[in-house]
Amino acid sequence: MNTVTVRAVMVGVLIAVWAWAADVARLHVSLWAGVIALGCYFAAGGGPSGLQKTVVAALSGVLWVLLAHAVRVAIGGGGVVAALILGATACALVLQARLPFLSFTAAAFGGAGVALGLGVDTVNEAIRAGVALAVGAVLGFAADRLAGMVGARRT
Repeated sequence: MNTVTVRAVMVGVLIAVWAWAADVARLHVSLWAGVIALGCYFAAGGGPSGLQKTVVAALSGVLWVLLAHAVRVAIGGGGVVAALILGATACALVLQARLPFLSFTAAAFGGAGVALGLGVDTVNEAIRAGVALAVGAVLGFAADRLAGMVGARRT
């Protein structure tokens, strides 16, 4: 098997194990959120750098959504105000790319999308979303490492 095939098998196995473990242990960690981070990890180029870029940027997206929710609640706005706050949040997600450690904008939007999809509006919910995102990125890293180990054994 070539490296891509081995990596694909490892990703499939790790996702299956995570899904099974989450079901058995009744973990309240979103599998789909982790899958988004897994994709971001590979889009970032993989390896330790891809893991770091993905986790940091995705978590920033979650924090921006949590902040946006707090602002909306504080000023008590309706639909137009909520839309403007969401637009400002998107603007901030792009502008934060000026900082090198927050420069992976795709993961920042992925994290924000996960937070919006999960309805994150408390710190506990943000932590749960962050854990799911981090687990997904770590699964990608683990799949890469396992694929490398299998490949090294074949040669």
